[in-house]
Amino acid sequence: MRLVVAAAAVVIQLLVVGTAGACTLPQPKGDVILSIDGMINDCNEGLEVHLDRAMIDALPLKQIKTENPWDHGLTTYEGVLLRDLMKYVKADGKTATFTALNDYRSDLPLADVEKYDVILAFKRDGADLSVREKGPFFVVFPFTDVPELATEARYAQSVWQVNRISVK
Repeated sequence: MRLVVAAAAVVIQLLVVGTAGACTLPQPKGDVILSIDGMINDCNEGLEVHLDRAMIDALPLKQIKTENPWDHGLTTYEGVLLRDLMKYVKADGKTATFTALNDYRSDLPLADVEKYDVILAFKRDGADLSVREKGPFFVVFPFTDVPELATEARYAQSVWQVNRISVK
């Protein structure tokens, strides 16, 4: 019995050390504003990725001009393409679940992230999105450029106040 327990302890230690050794992303220096977990192959905090604003700003950024049901007229959003963010964390799943500060959740197939220029926006018309204004992050689809995306199902996937993404 002692041999089985000792062997199990060695296996667990190898798994933990192997996982920690795989973490290559830098540590956040500021306040963590976004956490990503699940089926990802890189990390900086246990089995997760924690990002501060500077880390987000260092990723390639994209602007989308679009209309949506929540703003009046054409609005310019700026953020990171979700496909770039998924590449950054080396996502290996089929779906991303976006969770808001109020625990609202919605799933988005990663195939859609590859197909469309969906962004995780943190600016609207040049101003940072505050929590009151759908921040810190808002999932924005290019509704104007791809009109067939303007559906109730896609509106439900347009999560705002995002602070966590789980890849499944």
